[in-house]
Amino acid sequence: MNLDPLPSDEFIFIDPNYLDCVLGASGSDDLDGLRAWCAALPENSYGHVFIEADPSELAEPLTAPPGVGITRISPAVSARGTALTGAVDAWLDEWLRGDPMSGRHFLMWTGGRDLPIVRKFWTRIEAELAEIWSSAAERRPTL
Repeated sequence: MNLDPLPSDEFIFIDPNYLDCVLGASGSDDLDGLRAWCAALPENSYGHVFIEADPSELAEPLTAPPGVGITRISPAVSARGTALTGAVDAWLDEWLRGDPMSGRHFLMWTGGRDLPIVRKFWTRIEAELAEIWSSAAERRPTL
């Protein structure tokens, strides 16, 4: 049996069923709270942070554990918060909605609630997640 570490160019499969993921989302007005949340994450965290902000609004870089990606999204021309909610919706499609009965949980930090579009989005997502996790918990004993 070879116990040498894997070369850095080898593919490593990560099964999302065994991950406790994190998701952070913020506008530029909530960056201090998001920075504090990222700083408190365990070093082995895995997930993503989305920030809707102009480059000039991110003078101080945001840091997160190595397994947490950070994506800056340019604000939409139409309404601030639209690009952020679209990115989070896409992440939820990939990590949760594809297998809603998995009961997969993740730690989430949400900002941007001062924007009506974002506030409405978070209210909808909170209700959706409560329903998904409740249904998964009820079904899990039968699986």
